[in-house]
Amino acid sequence: MKAAGKYTQKMWDAVASIYADTISHPFIVQLAKGTLDKNNFAHFLSQDILYLKDDNLALNLLAGKAPSESEKQFFQRLAKDGLDIEKALHNEFLKYFDIEEAEEKSPVIEKYTSFLLGHSKNSVFALAAAALLPCFWVFNSVGNHILTIAEADNKYQMWIDTYHSDAYEQYTQRFIDIVERQASGADEELHQEMLKAFTRSAQYELDFFEEAMKT
Repeated sequence: MKAAGKYTQKMWDAVASIYADTISHPFIVQLAKGTLDKNNFAHFLSQDILYLKDDNLALNLLAGKAPSESEKQFFQRLAKDGLDIEKALHNEFLKYFDIEEAEEKSPVIEKYTSFLLGHSKNSVFALAAAALLPCFWVFNSVGNHILTIAEADNKYQMWIDTYHSDAYEQYTQRFIDIVERQASGADEELHQEMLKAFTRSAQYELDFFEEAMKT
């Protein structure tokens, strides 16, 4: 997945070290090898379901701030698709992997979702979009990385296969394009706020993997 211009390239460059730490993290390495402890995976999957519920709400709130009808519909579609994914994880994946549903958010997910919802509710569209973008861009990039290194006969293959789809690739690229356009019309103060929010969200993605490994 590529940046859409100088502004999103600057955002991605700013999280280069975070991304490097993410793809080399023991959670990702062991997941790809199929050696990840089930307890670590269970924490991640069950919390991801709780994360998606709030992320879907944040996307709907973002849609309400969209400057055009096409962008509004785009984020509404992302929210709907995210809800479908959340239902699939809840109804199929928990059962398949024999994992119990999480009853409350973990510390990292509580902080992450509060951060995203706060921006979706209170920030201008450009800033809120920058905060929500890493969930798609980082996740998509990590997923593609895992697919290139995953061991055969991986016990987590069913979940790994969900990482990649043409539709998700297209969604992510359009999201990047939207943030690039928003940044191109922003002043320097807003640029810095967008960069800070993007970096913070990318760090939360890494923190989530770290938390899962400590379970």
